[in-house]
Amino acid sequence: MRHRKGRGGIGVDASCTKRVHRGDALTFLFTTNHVFKCTAGGGAKSHDGTLGLWRSSADKAREHKRFSMKKRPNLSLLVACALSAVFATNANAQSAMTVDTTALKPAAVTGGFSEVTPELAPRALAVIGAEEAGQTGAPSLADVLETVPGIDVRSRGPIGIQTDLSVRGGTFEQTALWVDGVRWSAPHTGHHLMDLPVDPEDLTRVEVFRGGASSALGTGAMTGAVALTAGPSSQDGTLLVAESGSNAWMRAKVTHDFGSDLKTATGSVARHRISASRTGTNGTLGSGTNTDASILRARYAGWLAGDWGSLRTSLGYAGKAFGALNFYTSAFPYQYEETQTIQGQAVYTKAWDNLAIEAALHHRTHVDEFQLYREHEDYYVQTDDGFLVFGVDTAASWYSAPNNHISHTTGGRYVARYASSLGETFVSADVRREFIKSNVLGVDSLGDEDQESVYQLGDVRLNTDVAVGHRAEWGRFALSATAAWNLNSMFGSRFVPGAELALDLAGDGSSILFASANRSVRHPSYTDLYYRVGGAQGSRDLQSEWADHLEAGVRLSLGNGGDYAVQFEQALYHRQGHDLIDWAQPNGSDTTFAINLREVTFTGIETVVNVTPTQSRSGDLQVRYARLGFTTMEASETSAGFESNYVLDGLKTKIDASVGLSLTLGFLLDARWSYQDRLGGYVSGETGQEVEYDPFSLVSLTLSRHFADDAFRAYLRVDNAMDFEYVDIGNVRQPRRWLRLGFAYQMK
Repeated sequence: MRHRKGRGGIGVDASCTKRVHRGDALTFLFTTNHVFKCTAGGGAKSHDGTLGLWRSSADKAREHKRFSMKKRPNLSLLVACALSAVFATNANAQSAMTVDTTALKPAAVTGGFSEVTPELAPRALAVIGAEEAGQTGAPSLADVLETVPGIDVRSRGPIGIQTDLSVRGGTFEQTALWVDGVRWSAPHTGHHLMDLPVDPEDLTRVEVFRGGASSALGTGAMTGAVALTAGPSSQDGTLLVAESGSNAWMRAKVTHDFGSDLKTATGSVARHRISASRTGTNGTLGSGTNTDASILRARYAGWLAGDWGSLRTSLGYAGKAFGALNFYTSAFPYQYEETQTIQGQAVYTKAWDNLAIEAALHHRTHVDEFQLYREHEDYYVQTDDGFLVFGVDTAASWYSAPNNHISHTTGGRYVARYASSLGETFVSADVRREFIKSNVLGVDSLGDEDQESVYQLGDVRLNTDVAVGHRAEWGRFALSATAAWNLNSMFGSRFVPGAELALDLAGDGSSILFASANRSVRHPSYTDLYYRVGGAQGSRDLQSEWADHLEAGVRLSLGNGGDYAVQFEQALYHRQGHDLIDWAQPNGSDTTFAINLREVTFTGIETVVNVTPTQSRSGDLQVRYARLGFTTMEASETSAGFESNYVLDGLKTKIDASVGLSLTLGFLLDARWSYQDRLGGYVSGETGQEVEYDPFSLVSLTLSRHFADDAFRAYLRVDNAMDFEYVDIGNVRQPRRWLRLGFAYQMK
């Protein structure tokens, strides 16, 4: 065997021969990362658009510079210092204030209008409470959302390693994420949008907003949004959690809530929460399969209130390190990735008689390193002459170093609402600066001037959303209309209006007919624009994607006054997408291209039934909650002649069922079932032929019991209880049956 030295691209060269190997996910040694689309094959080729659907041409290939591995930030040290500073500041900020406990209540995910509750919302949405989110032993937010109707959870790495969220057949880049009143964004790539410093136990409420509405939820809400409420608790206490399970699973978490007693406080009001968790496995598919992972999360959340208003603050850190078997291409199975995220935000609110304002500042830094060839003593090791070798395999000649990226998103948001006899009017503005530095994404002029730096390329853009809307009620009718504009320094301006109509049939909110029409927009990520390595070819010719949405539905509240409240909701939607951004590989080609699909129309129907008890009930075999959902969708185009990686492989049919039961002897049972049948297919890494996605069913069970006056809880969770082998992204196999045993102790 002859070792060949790298001659360009990204990987190992002579200048990197003394790099430290960071390929062990269990060391919690986090540095930098990247997610990208890479396929097997030679250099990038131009394409003439003969597939008929795509629109852009490939831009000129960019030479990627070699670099030495220096000057890499360690965010874990920074966030530790910052958390200490924030804690100290807020702990001493309890001056004389007037109690306003309403500030702890979550806001409805209905856009800029404050008066609209989820029960009266003129569009389809789902609400997950704290019991279902945090008391079922779910290891991550992705597991909480798996059985929510209308949402598609696609995991390259399970248990929160890496999750793509999409709504109503959209792509992972088309779903907006809101956390405690602030929209988060990931300009590098939406694959990292779910890198959150939040565990399921931190959540008090999850709202899934189905349907695109950039006018209400900002740029990026092409097909819907997920909103999380994860502020401090209203009661003091410390929560300790420990878990063990299959595949050397381990998880430990601590949460401490403290501050003013809201029931008795007459002056100062301040609530605080500090939480931290650590998760690890030696392999989601078993030891030695390059699917090991470790995750570290830490977060502070605070709330202050007084005559001057209320202030919510948070600062969090999430670090991940994981083997990425077949994540982005099966041609190079032994991939590896490390990410770090630090997110801080402050949201101020103040209300007068007829006027309310809200102002927010936020910052997110994300650091990413992606190794196409995992550098570790059990995988690829560097030889004395500068090659990466694993057994008889040597890294490709064009590979010279890992991908390294760091992105910074800094912004502010302002909303003012005024109520009058004519209804409610709001104006809002959201401004954010999205900056990236990288060794493969961007232009030379915006990279670091220091030639020793790893980040020789970069790019920056400014995104502004401005909206004005009005909502009025006439008898049983409610009409809202919003005029919004998006201005982006890279892609120009676009008008994104929205209108919604609701009819209260019974006059008491129990029977609602609703309809809406909205426009939404999403801009290409930096990966879409610049990534050109191996068999992947981004394009700077990409245009922003946009869509027009129509939706009509009915929401009925049944059984009010009885033991259980039943809510029935059905919605029909039609979305006409334009210039949709996809990564597509023509049949017979080794290259995957970033393209704009000219026009694709999606039509679907959703039916959801929710059952909740009207009061706390005791006794055996009581229903604590229940939900049944059915969604089906059709697309006007198929991926004939090419493989669509994102746009044309949404869920065709999804059936979800969840139920929480109180059993005998104090046991609780939470059961979840999801049937998923996906459009499209993928190229098999074993046969090289395109195969369709097989439908599959997932069953998850959690059995739990409280002891010692509810201070101690033990639980057993089983995921994929039927032990199915399945994939929902390309060649990435998902875990078989997985058991976890957990113990939680609540000190009050």
